[in-house]
Amino acid sequence: MIAVIGFQFFMFSSGVKSDVNMLKSLGRKVWSIGFLSVFLPLLLGFGALKMTTGRETLFFVNFAAATSYSITSFPVIVTLLTDLKLLNSELGRLGLSTAQVSDVFSLFLIFFLSVLKVMSQEMYSRENIFIIAGFIVFVAGILKPALHSLVKKLRNGMPLKDVYIYLIMSLFLGSVFLSHYYGQSAIFAPYIMGLAVPSGPPLGSALVDKFEVVSGLFLPLFVTTCGMRLDLLETKYTAEIAIPAAVSIVVITLSKFLVCFVSHSYFWELPKSNAAAFALVMCSRGVVELALYTFLSDQQIVKDESFVFMLFMVVLFSGLIPFFVTCLYNPTKSYAGHHIRSLTHSDSDSELQIISCIHAPGDVTAVIRLLDASCGGDSPTAVTVLHHMKLVAQSTPIFISHRKERLILCEYIYSVNVINLFNEFEQNTRGSVSVNAVTAVSPPTSMHGDICSVAVDKLASLIIIPFHIRWWKQDGTIESEDHALRELNCRVLESAPCSVAILVDRCNNIPRKPVSKDDELSLTYDVAMIFLGGNDDREALTFAIRMAEDTRVRLSVVHLIAPNNGVSGGNEGVNINCQDFESTHDYMAMRDIKEREYIAYREVIAEDAAATASIVRSIMDEHELIVVGRRNMEDDIPQTAGLKEWCEHPELGVLGDLILSNETKSTSSLFVIQKQQQKSALN
Repeated sequence: MIAVIGFQFFMFSSGVKSDVNMLKSLGRKVWSIGFLSVFLPLLLGFGALKMTTGRETLFFVNFAAATSYSITSFPVIVTLLTDLKLLNSELGRLGLSTAQVSDVFSLFLIFFLSVLKVMSQEMYSRENIFIIAGFIVFVAGILKPALHSLVKKLRNGMPLKDVYIYLIMSLFLGSVFLSHYYGQSAIFAPYIMGLAVPSGPPLGSALVDKFEVVSGLFLPLFVTTCGMRLDLLETKYTAEIAIPAAVSIVVITLSKFLVCFVSHSYFWELPKSNAAAFALVMCSRGVVELALYTFLSDQQIVKDESFVFMLFMVVLFSGLIPFFVTCLYNPTKSYAGHHIRSLTHSDSDSELQIISCIHAPGDVTAVIRLLDASCGGDSPTAVTVLHHMKLVAQSTPIFISHRKERLILCEYIYSVNVINLFNEFEQNTRGSVSVNAVTAVSPPTSMHGDICSVAVDKLASLIIIPFHIRWWKQDGTIESEDHALRELNCRVLESAPCSVAILVDRCNNIPRKPVSKDDELSLTYDVAMIFLGGNDDREALTFAIRMAEDTRVRLSVVHLIAPNNGVSGGNEGVNINCQDFESTHDYMAMRDIKEREYIAYREVIAEDAAATASIVRSIMDEHELIVVGRRNMEDDIPQTAGLKEWCEHPELGVLGDLILSNETKSTSSLFVIQKQQQKSALN
């Protein structure tokens, strides 16, 4: 009994996490696939059962067996995609949308099955049917509007009292009692109750926090007890029961797979491997199907031989489907770097596409400050502001483009603030910068998929992500350290389809300096670019040059040269070694810098890492922003030899980590750029 209640807690929590309103935004293609993936296998499976069973078999028994094989459970699909970290991938979004539609039709079939069960009982009573229908009317017509009204008051500032939680819990326990008293499935009533609760904060998240502890403890116990009800040695297998069960399972599974595979390939014209992975996801089985099979077995609707095949199917699919989906579908292929997207390869006259990620309130000011200093030139800039929010008490990731949506959802209050600040910034730039704000609500483990997908859609050349450590403005001590954000940054660096930059904000406490006493509104921004050579450094140099095109920015380029190398921009007395490809491009970049009179350029010989550290310390005190290339950690040059053994933040590179180290005690911000890594993306 405790195990069953634990499962019902799980179903209630799954219903709370589901957003029924998302069904309104789904297109006809998704509805068509969801409908066909349930009813076509149902008809074929029911026909197979009718052909392989005797005439004495009741219609209700065949229909119940075919229904139990044909349904698609949304909670099971969510669990599978979450475990595979595909929740907000292209496959995940399509799978969740289709599963939501299939779940609606599956609930209808379970309701119809419940009515048939009541009508097939010897003590048939219309009262039982009226009670089932009355329960649905009460939940949909009274409880759901009341809870939505309560959520509106909570979002307007009314505190969430414990009495509301206890009231909802009482209604949930009442639905559990109703299911047991009238002999109905443990799935139906708690799940319907959960669907009536608005998902997400503040009410949905509070309920999930309290209920998931119970379901997490007792759900494994429920699965264990379901398996213990079956005695494989004692079961007597007869051809009259085993053959129809096996045939119907094969027919329904194959038909569901083919419907999803063909529909996916026809409607979206995607690779066959993606279509096969999608079909496998829709065929998955889990704890919900196990509960339904167990209920049918307890009610003697299906025999033990059939239950053996049902249980075997759940175990087999649970083990094989995740493996095959992982082999067939790789989400990084959709945003692999097949095309060169970087600052150095972008046309100076065309619009530069930048993706800027926002995770916390402090990121907004830092990003606007950087964009304001780097978008003052003649070339236009388009900035897509991707505001990431953690998925809380919801099953379906949310992606909102606020330029397309006329109304901003009221539950994302902070997104409204982000949009307003960037809209104000756009107006102040007088047309040189266009801003499009996007809100993405997804799990932290898969947020990099949103970032890379937006970069592909926008043909972006640069992604700006915030550093995972934030400092207090007053004394420079660490305010917070987000390890989940650090993991996200590393994933973006590995799989981004364009160049990536990490912004380390440490200079909010340093005011901008007035150019003159007469014009205090004109402000300067002192920027230094430390150049060592290589792809990443040239990419960083390109961004620094773009900043220097703004008359408010004073750029200094410091070229650190090894004493025995002599790769130079052409100064007298320094030999130019252009024997390799990288040195040639470095030389050309430095020669271009020397021709720009508005950029201060100097070469400094750094004999070893100690000399480099001394030079860096002297630079940081004079500038508000330091721009460097990330550089490959395996590239060991004399200027940085030995630094990688002491590197605490490899995502910043050895030079970025040196600037951020405690020994430097810098208050300058840091901007570390990595050029697009095509080979890494394609692999």
